[in-house]
Amino acid sequence: MRRVLTAAAALFFLAACTNESPETGASVPGTEDPTWAVACASGATPIEGVGDLELDCLGDEASTVIGPGEKPLVVVLWASWCGPCQAEAPEVEAFFQQYGDRVDVLGVDTADTRKEGRWFAEDFGMTFPSVSDPDEAVRIGLGVPALPGVAFVNPDGTVAELIAEPGVTAESLTETAESAFGLELA
Repeated sequence: MRRVLTAAAALFFLAACTNESPETGASVPGTEDPTWAVACASGATPIEGVGDLELDCLGDEASTVIGPGEKPLVVVLWASWCGPCQAEAPEVEAFFQQYGDRVDVLGVDTADTRKEGRWFAEDFGMTFPSVSDPDEAVRIGLGVPALPGVAFVNPDGTVAELIAEPGVTAESLTETAESAFGLELA
């Protein structure tokens, strides 16, 4: 019995000295820096309720003006610690992959650390840009009570639709974008 305990203790300490999970062998987030680095583009028009706000791009730390450009903008409020955000991340990515040429998507990593936000984006394979909003300025400005949240913003900066409850899917994002922006996407 003593040999089994000694062997188990040795394996425990050996596993603790690596940055890999003993169960899966995968890299453990937080032990190294994520490589996710999607750049942001500044918007041209302030968002109603948010105003002239600049935040650091999560991907490259460049100062980014929050707002739409020439296309409608879907603003997705998320955080690495938000359980429903984890379920929605693949849905938002699928929407962006399908319609990102017609509708801009901007993620807003809310009340989070840059490193954890970048790990989240990397883990979920997000290809749309996101900004870091540790002080929750966008969430507060839009009046979203808690995460997750999605705002559909017209090119003039007005908020056409706001979803302040969990459960969005690529399909529901498409339907809401069509309705809010008067587009035919599908």
